[in-house]
Amino acid sequence: MFWSRLKEVLGGASPREPRLPEEQEWREALAAVPILQGLEEEEAQRLMELARHFLSRKTLTQIGVELTPRQQGVLALQAVLPILHLGFDWYRGFHEVIIIPEPVTRRQEVQDEFGLVSEFEEENAGESWPQGPLVLAWSELQQDGDWDGFNLVIHELAHKLDMLGGDADGAPPLPRGMDPQQWTRALQGAFDEMNDQLTREEMTEIDPYAASHPAEFFAVCSESFFTDPLRLRAVYPAVYDQFACFYGQDPAARYPATRLLAGDPGAQV
Repeated sequence: MFWSRLKEVLGGASPREPRLPEEQEWREALAAVPILQGLEEEEAQRLMELARHFLSRKTLTQIGVELTPRQQGVLALQAVLPILHLGFDWYRGFHEVIIIPEPVTRRQEVQDEFGLVSEFEEENAGESWPQGPLVLAWSELQQDGDWDGFNLVIHELAHKLDMLGGDADGAPPLPRGMDPQQWTRALQGAFDEMNDQLTREEMTEIDPYAASHPAEFFAVCSESFFTDPLRLRAVYPAVYDQFACFYGQDPAARYPATRLLAGDPGAQV
């Protein structure tokens, strides 16, 4: 497997068992991440408990990097934000998180409709494999946590949620009470709308990578839901409503008023 070979190239994982964060370090980690502000105290406590489970139940393999306990806490708290009201069982099916220093570039082959094969290089900052590890580049993770529409760990874990339903296709299992037809109608309609915009060579409000596949649309919009909620709600309100039901959260209500007062572009959509 590619990631097994990468371990050999980078010299293997850190030989030391990582020390888990202590209570004060958890509090510092929570305070350091902007998108985690605005949680009720009960939610914050639950988030920290889920994050403790994440670090104790998932193997954190560090290749060429060594995270401090506080950095581990920052990573874990963001990782479990999507399952705050879903529960830890929604992260079943994988056991290892591999942290690498930088994105890796791999040569890929693609065959077109005429059978012609072409090669291209693709940079990967993160990957999720069915029943396999979660792979994340530390250089990208260090940029996560702000209200900017991007979050690598949330993106890759959205794929893990999606895969609970089988293939990654933008249709994860839905919590009880949700209507699959409404889900499909909302996401497919927005996916088609974005692709139509790109066909017309128009700018999109959400990262256009979302238009590459329904699975990427779900993952990219999940990033936006938690890190740029006002934009997602304005551009694709039906998608936002479905995500609010799915994740059991309303991040727009947590969006800081100070950014609104400062004229944050993301808040003006």
